[in-house]
Order: sequence, then structure tokens, then C-alpha cells
Amino acid sequence: MKQVTDLFKESMGRLATGVTVVTAEVDGRPWGTTVSACCSISMEPPLLMISLFTKNVSTEAIKKQQRFGVSILSNDQTDIAKAGAKPGTPKFFEDFVDFDPTGKTHMVKDALAHVHCKVDNIVVAGDHTIFIGLVEHVTMGEFKQPLLHFHRQFGSFTDKTEQKETVV
Repeated sequence: MKQVTDLFKESMGRLATGVTVVTAEVDGRPWGTTVSACCSISMEPPLLMISLFTKNVSTEAIKKQQRFGVSILSNDQTDIAKAGAKPGTPKFFEDFVDFDPTGKTHMVKDALAHVHCKVDNIVVAGDHTIFIGLVEHVTMGEFKQPLLHFHRQFGSFTDKTEQKETVV
């Protein structure tokens, strides 16, 4: 079974994903956790899914508050992604976020977009907790290149139309 687990972990590292920061409040302060397990579930009603390690400070905070925010990071926000990904360290995010009173969640400054959610459903699956959020408000940021995660590294997307042609 360990071999399957190890290979599964390696295979998921080869799945390129967008990078998001899930925000909640911990002790009355903004807390951010970097997450790649995030996707839309439904447009009617608008539902979004995130998956967090069950024994995570963010997981407990979201269960208690019944709301969370998801900021979609741009390729110039690697430092923010790394701050939210440090295992075993506090992830207070005052330096990186603003509070949006409309959505009632903290959003990462200059993110591509921020989605404010109310918890609609919670599913415990293995060592993770899946939150399905009902989207209540969306704040759009500037349209820029996204931050991607691939093979345990952060990177960016290069659009072929943006590359200069080389004439030989």
C-alpha cells in the first residue's frame, strides 16, 4: 500500500494546478493557507470546493466560522504562496490581505480574483476535509498571468502567442 501511496503522491505532483490561498480568521486575525486543491463544482447555484488537511488550523477555523475566502494568485505572488505553505508555522496574513466587508472575508491584495464563500457542505475524506462553499460574492482583480504549481515548485504559464518568433 505504501508503494501505491508514494506513486499517487508523485503522480499528483505532475498535475499542474493553479495556486490559491484560503483565508479564514484565527484568534481574530487573518490566516492564509496555500491550497492547490480548489475547483468550481456548480454554476447554478455557484459552488466552489476546497480540500484541506483535517488537522489544520484553517480547517477548524472554517468549521467554526462557516465561511472562507479563496484568493487566486498571480505569477508575481510566489512569496505569498510560500508564506501560506510553510508547514508547522503560524500563517497570520496581515501583511498580505485586506478585509472585504461586502464578502466578509479577507482577500489577498492584488490577487487575480477573490471568491467569498459560505460553507454549504463538509465532507471528511481520508486525512482531508472537503468544504463546499456557496459563492456569495466575487471580487475581480487585474487580469495577469496565474501562479501555477507543478512537481512541488511554483511557476508561471507562457502563452505561445506572447513568445517572439525566432527566424533562422
